Amino acid sequence: MMQECRWWVGAAAFLLASCSSETSRNESAVPLPTGHYEGPINYRGSQLRVALDLREAAPGQLQGDVSFPENPGMSFPAEQLRYKEPQLRVDQGLGQSGGISLQAIREGDFLRGVLSWDSVQADFVWVRRGEAAPRGYREQRLKLGSQTATLRLPEDTLATHPAVVLLNIPAGQAARLTQQGYVTLLLPLPAAPDSSLVQTVGTALTALRAQPAVDSSRVGLWSRGRVAPWVVEAATQTQPQAAFVVLEGAPANTMAEAKVYRALSQQRIPTLGLYAALDTAVNVRESSRRLRTALAFRRSGMVRTYPKATPDFTVPGRADSNGQWQWPTPAPGYWDGLTDWLRLVTK
Repeated sequence: MMQECRWWVGAAAFLLASCSSETSRNESAVPLPTGHYEGPINYRGSQLRVALDLREAAPGQLQGDVSFPENPGMSFPAEQLRYKEPQLRVDQGLGQSGGISLQAIREGDFLRGVLSWDSVQADFVWVRRGEAAPRGYREQRLKLGSQTATLRLPEDTLATHPAVVLLNIPAGQAARLTQQGYVTLLLPLPAAPDSSLVQTVGTALTALRAQPAVDSSRVGLWSRGRVAPWVVEAATQTQPQAAFVVLEGAPANTMAEAKVYRALSQQRIPTLGLYAALDTAVNVRESSRRLRTALAFRRSGMVRTYPKATPDFTVPGRADSNGQWQWPTPAPGYWDGLTDWLRLVTK
């Protein structure tokens, strides 16, 4: 009788262990929440549609893109994405003007959560609607000395493309430009930028020209803010020189600061200067005037200022005269003006 009891106890223990092991395997085998999720967010009488595309880029590795179908200029690749079943979190530019945080719980084919945009918070329920849309480009890391840059290449049928090295430009802008047929190389911004950037940017220009998908005669630079003087030095001193330069918020508050930009005119490098009226890091009126003078009013040199725009060339969210919320948007004419100019100088 004792032997019979021991046999049943042993069998029960084996079955319990098997069930526990199977449950553990099932839990660990829960597939990632890949697919195209879409739905609205609402705030103060205003609705905005949002889409989230999630893909399994590598086993167990989730890749995502947040887009706004009615406002594509605000879309961005979700570089800061974390997922631990069933919780998803995406952050973009937290601590900065226009920062976005998305926190959600997966519930079958739904994502339920909260989207925070600056001080605005909106609950949402988004439903999965098929597979995630393709990005339209490939992304890879490129080592440049001690730094790692992000290379994006269009997935199209063209043999070669114009290309741009970007510094202090949001990843969303780089991705959008790549989707329009440009190879982009996004450099990380050092915590304390200094003159060593001249060599870094020059190395990036050389590395980008060496890419098989790049037309080496159509490689330029695009930067934002205080790094502009070092970017100009790299553009004019690297051989061959940059084919074009885009400068956003370039400091030229004094004649001494503006002097470095004269080399762009002297070497006939097409240059586009862009200023946001609400940028407090520079004297917009003086800097735009001095940059325009430094470029000597050449046909290929152009300076524009966008009213009501923050330093990231966005018109902030606000309530209209009826109290209805107006969601943040790119400054009117900013993206079309930029890409029209790029097409002109790279044709």
